[in-house]
Amino acid sequence: MAMTSKTSDDDRGSIDDGQAVSAVFKLLSHHRRRVAVRYLATQVGATPITDLADQIALVEGEHTADNHARICVSLVHNHLPIMSDAEIIDYDQNLETVELRSKGTDVLSHLDLAADADIAGEAL
Repeated sequence: MAMTSKTSDDDRGSIDDGQAVSAVFKLLSHHRRRVAVRYLATQVGATPITDLADQIALVEGEHTADNHARICVSLVHNHLPIMSDAEIIDYDQNLETVELRSKGTDVLSHLDLAADADIAGEAL
């Protein structure tokens, strides 16, 4: 099986690039971004930020109005811009929706590795 290598300047941000792998793990270092990627991978089309916040609140085990509001704020001001800058989501601030991009599905394999390490009791 032959492996292809990417050499053009346009591919510098590819998940296949060694430096990009480190960036992916840094991107996935916060549990809310990991939950967001997994949840958005199950959705078709754009997802309202409030729906994403609901899912995160459920995973965190604190589905209260106050926690939901805090999650929405952290998504809008922190996590979604980071994920958008990394080009794994399309974030529409006007419509308040997010959608996983094809590059976002590429990080799912890294999430699986992190989950396997978590199950094995290894520190990330």
